[in-house]
Amino acid sequence: MDYTSIHVYGHLLSDDILNSVEKDTNLVGNREQDFGIDSRVSQTIDYAWSSLRNDWRFFQERSLLNDPYGTRRSRDLMERMFSCLGYELTRQTSFVSINSKGYDITYLSEPLGNFPVIVVGDKTGDADIDTLDKCSLDFRAKGDRQRKSPHATMLEYLNNTENVYGIVANGQTVRLIRNTGQLVKLTYIEFDLRRMLEEDKYTEFCLMFRLLHSSRFRVSGDEACVFENWFNMSIASGNRIRDGLSDAVKTAMEIIGKAAVRGRGLGNEALRQAYDNHELTTNQFNKELIHFIYRILFLFIIEERQLVYQIPDSSSEEYRRLCRLQDIYKKYYAVSRFRSQSELYYLQDRRYNDLWQSLMDTFRLFESSGYGDALGIKPLGGVLFDDDTLHYLKDCSIDNEQFLQAFRALNEFVDDKGNRVNINYASLDVEEFGSVYEGILEMQPVISPASDTQEWNFGYVGGLDRKSTSSYYTRPDLVQSLIRTTLEPVIKEKLSRYHTKEEQVKALLSMKVCDAASGSGHFALAMARTIAWYVCTIRTGEDNPASLDYRQALREVIQKCVYAVDYNPDAVELCKVVLWIEGYCAGMPLSFLDHHIRCGNSVVGVTDLDMLLKGVPKDAFASDDKDVLKRIKILNNEALADIRSMQQASDVTASGGNLFNSDSAINRIDSEQIGLAEKVREISSLPENTLLEELNKQSRWEDLMKSPRVECLRRACDIYTYSFYKQFTEEDVVTEEIYETPNNIPYTRTVYRALEEIKHMDDDPEFESLEKGFKNEILSVSKEHRFFHWCIEFPEVFANDGGFDVMCGNPPWDKIKVEDKKWFESHGRSDIVNAGTAAQRKKAIANLPVTDPELFEEYTKALADAEAQSRFVRFAGRFPLTATGDIDLYPMFAELSLSFSKEAWGLVLPTGIAVNDSNKAFFSKLIDENRLISLYDFENKEALFDIHRMFKFCLLTAGKEQPQPRTVKGGFYLTRLDHLLDPKRVYSLRTSDFGLLNPNTKTCPIFRTSRDAALTAKIYRNSVILWNEITNKNTWNVRFNSMFHMSNDSHLFRTYDQLIESGAVLEGNNFSMPDGTIYVPLYEGKMIWHYNHHYGTWPTGGERPNSIDTPSLASLADPSDSIMPWYWVPLAEVENRKVKTNSDGDVIWEWKHSYLTGFRDITNATNERTIVVSLIPADKGVGNSTTLLFAEGTVANTLALATASSLPFDYVARQKIGGSHASISFVKQFPVIPFERIPEDLRWEIIKRVAELCYFNHDLDGWAEELFNELSDEKQYELPQLGNNQPWIFDPDRRAVLQAELDAIFAHLYGLNTEDLRYILDPEDVCGVECINETFRVLKDNEIRQYGEYRTKRLVLDAWYRFRFDI
Repeated sequence: MDYTSIHVYGHLLSDDILNSVEKDTNLVGNREQDFGIDSRVSQTIDYAWSSLRNDWRFFQERSLLNDPYGTRRSRDLMERMFSCLGYELTRQTSFVSINSKGYDITYLSEPLGNFPVIVVGDKTGDADIDTLDKCSLDFRAKGDRQRKSPHATMLEYLNNTENVYGIVANGQTVRLIRNTGQLVKLTYIEFDLRRMLEEDKYTEFCLMFRLLHSSRFRVSGDEACVFENWFNMSIASGNRIRDGLSDAVKTAMEIIGKAAVRGRGLGNEALRQAYDNHELTTNQFNKELIHFIYRILFLFIIEERQLVYQIPDSSSEEYRRLCRLQDIYKKYYAVSRFRSQSELYYLQDRRYNDLWQSLMDTFRLFESSGYGDALGIKPLGGVLFDDDTLHYLKDCSIDNEQFLQAFRALNEFVDDKGNRVNINYASLDVEEFGSVYEGILEMQPVISPASDTQEWNFGYVGGLDRKSTSSYYTRPDLVQSLIRTTLEPVIKEKLSRYHTKEEQVKALLSMKVCDAASGSGHFALAMARTIAWYVCTIRTGEDNPASLDYRQALREVIQKCVYAVDYNPDAVELCKVVLWIEGYCAGMPLSFLDHHIRCGNSVVGVTDLDMLLKGVPKDAFASDDKDVLKRIKILNNEALADIRSMQQASDVTASGGNLFNSDSAINRIDSEQIGLAEKVREISSLPENTLLEELNKQSRWEDLMKSPRVECLRRACDIYTYSFYKQFTEEDVVTEEIYETPNNIPYTRTVYRALEEIKHMDDDPEFESLEKGFKNEILSVSKEHRFFHWCIEFPEVFANDGGFDVMCGNPPWDKIKVEDKKWFESHGRSDIVNAGTAAQRKKAIANLPVTDPELFEEYTKALADAEAQSRFVRFAGRFPLTATGDIDLYPMFAELSLSFSKEAWGLVLPTGIAVNDSNKAFFSKLIDENRLISLYDFENKEALFDIHRMFKFCLLTAGKEQPQPRTVKGGFYLTRLDHLLDPKRVYSLRTSDFGLLNPNTKTCPIFRTSRDAALTAKIYRNSVILWNEITNKNTWNVRFNSMFHMSNDSHLFRTYDQLIESGAVLEGNNFSMPDGTIYVPLYEGKMIWHYNHHYGTWPTGGERPNSIDTPSLASLADPSDSIMPWYWVPLAEVENRKVKTNSDGDVIWEWKHSYLTGFRDITNATNERTIVVSLIPADKGVGNSTTLLFAEGTVANTLALATASSLPFDYVARQKIGGSHASISFVKQFPVIPFERIPEDLRWEIIKRVAELCYFNHDLDGWAEELFNELSDEKQYELPQLGNNQPWIFDPDRRAVLQAELDAIFAHLYGLNTEDLRYILDPEDVCGVECINETFRVLKDNEIRQYGEYRTKRLVLDAWYRFRFDI
């Protein structure tokens, strides 16, 4: 929007939201009732406008004689204006103290949660600043006791309080600032009152009133304020713009590509001929189109931001010359002019192609030919503006119609509501270029040569889906939150070590920061911006440095400090473009970035050359032939033996066996890496202020990377890594001579032979120990899989046990495995995806060699690649903590960051990193070594990521090891970024506390609030954990197990229809086969509930449903009724799984009881209940969605069942389970009451109630009989039903009372008081309505809908008082 007195910085509000606030009075927050004022809003605005105009005249006329800074007159004006805007401000007569630090805050508004306002004079007292008409909000007043400007003071104050917004003003300018944790790209709206009033901008004042009125910042309960809601709407609007930009890029590339292959010019014909002659591939042509679109976007942004020329402030001859050249450029060469021309339909003429040629002329201005000298434009260089980057495209002819259609696509898009939205490139954050990257991932280019029926064509078909690549756009505020906890503390600690500006700047410019999965460079840029801001503020002494000073510092930081790696080469290209745009300085070439921004697989490759010296591990090798596998392992063992021999006696040469004749490369490999590092540092220090200097730097680096020494080191690393990827065959291990060792396969010996070539470099340059064919094979495999050897690519970082100062990023969240359903879905095979069972799906896949051999070949290669990568990460030694089970990528990036970071690292990760059993070794290391700094868990309810709304992710920050416990900041169940500022949601723990709550795993407890943390700790103090693996104390003497795996054992499963077709006869819910085989129901987790093993029953036909029904009350009340499963399994298999034998076949454990106890594995801390446990008849099968718990003795099982079913137990479980599984490792750490500590009278009260709750059907006659037999005669007399096989009638009302009484008993046993119990049942009873605390909200809501009241709360408290537990 074109406002003259309102300016938005950092995308606080998007244009469409501003437009809605200005014009849409039905917008939530903008309605009459939303302002909370008595008169109409329009009347209030008119009064405020009139009042402000009168006050402005007094403001201008007041003398500065006794008010040199204008402070008093500014405060008088602002007090009256804010009063008209509904603020109740209290003047602060002294500094506001926060964490022992004072802040000069002028006013606080208590009704708005102490909303802060700073008002200063419009003069600084510095003539150089005041005469340049610079804003006093960005400068300290002369002689002021504060060290920071008003703007910086407010930002720091917001950073240290729970306030999200604050206002700074000086009478002429008003700024609304949002706390996003950012130092650069500050987020605020500025209102220029002087221009607004002097130019009579009434409509803009109306907008200011609607934006700044006090009602915008009023908070109710957990609801965000109006302005914060508008901010979040702007984020959503930004998502639409990103999607629109992605579509625009795709459309433009498709139009230009099609025009190029179809055009009639000589260049077009040359392009077609090159394609026909296989000199040009589809991907190469698409790469030119990508570079073409990157050039366009680059020039759009620097033109819209007025950065093509660096115009000086003063009106000198140079100023006039540059202004004249700038006018010429804008009129005749600016790429942006084609955007407006694209709206002029009369220019869209197929007969002419002059506009395309004009664009090529503009491109040449920035290329190395010197064409731009006459216009004062220096060549930019880099791959983006290399003369040959558009090798074929630049010579093509594109007619004006197609050309302008492409630019029209880049000019605007149609949103999901059908509105046309212009793309504002001036305000477009370059981080949003990630949408371009995502669009490229989704596009598969296709060139179709001409035929009899069609002409040449170019287009895109569906490529990789963005979600399948785990490429998720990370919001800037998320990025900055992570930067704030990770990078900024390291910067501040570095600055504290030095005292002079020069030392501080040098320390910052020596930092090395990295994103190991950079995508389009979002985190890399954020880290560069942050360092550059500190560098610039130190150099200039200004809190809000000038744009040019900052850009120069940013360019320097990008050159020296920033490193990035990504697997996708297009992402790497875009990352460079993003950094080039942000670090662009007029007259300077694009920075050389190839040595710091690299393409490769971050988790596959050598990180330390010592890995080579240890040799290839025996588990690296793979072969379909067992004999071949055995032979290659023998060969490798022989080579490893030679290494050990050489290391033990390097001066002795074994006859024909040693890898080296005399001195060993072991003594030289470190010096080789150090020498390489020194050369890279020397190249990095070269200037690049001109294109010639930049080209020299690039040439020297490329020569170094291609030098024989570096190639030998890289080849040795490639061979080592290739050992894990190669499928060995008999031909690989057979040699002509019996004692000859193979010299053309990857294993330890060839790794050393590659290193051996280094030894001979000086005395025999022609020496080669490996065959050329083998070397080419290695190079080909390395390029295909993008092996990335950190010690070779970044030697200056890793030499001398170095590393990066800080690593940040959002790595991929994929698994290293081919997930069949996902893989075949992406390849269009819905028939395989929708196969009934895993066994049926496997059968369909097994038929592919006949039905679709090409797809099968692709599938088997994908399997082999995944298996090879899995072998590498498991056995290469790089990931000892995280390469377990079904390997996820994200924990490995966390371990990589842990290994590579010297000071701190921070990542956006699934919350499973802190709570999953598979990651306990990794997280335990963070705790044991006192590394964890902060962990903030988010539920994706507000769509912070474009993934499922229930997905949980976290911002994790860790530092270096330290001996003393560290205070950890944490918060769980956050949904918005402003929750990070809420002291009720964010709490602190010591790293030592993790061991008290989770001694086995050291994983993170999941507390919604600080009150939950205190109450959970109290429960733990009054109980013991179920199974302490540290002390090996098993409180209940239990075992855990599973019976049938739903995938691996699916070949045993039969459905109702399958059994009927086989001639089986149904008796109850068991089937008898004609051959006498008995099939029994297979219980799944959703079939059980508390004390109810008949909770769910399946239909007997049709498609398998996602959810199942609960039997009718009549069925439950029938003690002879049966429920139906979806699958049945052989009874014999059930019996076999209740017996465990050793390798000799001896029985070491057997379950002889007539019942089982199982709990649901699939769960969630926000479900109605988290732990769901029930008895199950022992003659039924149980799937692995239900974990079995065995405690010897029926009374013991009964007490265990009652404990695990209680609300206090479930409350604690909700603090411990962060994912969707009640894994055994978590359950072991739950707090339980030892049976011997339960008083005899309460023990009997528990047993009586559990007996009545569980025994309502004859299929548990066996359990009833066993429990009866363990009771004393007196107790048997009280429960005759158990001995007489007379189940209780299923009565929901009676059962609710019994369960409530059990909950009250266990609350008492866990040592809770009345307030504790009331809090667990309903936090609003204790903390007030709309509190953020949440325990069993879903249970409460469900019961209110069903019964009209929260029945459980009433019944439990009734029982609590009836048992007199409150006394």
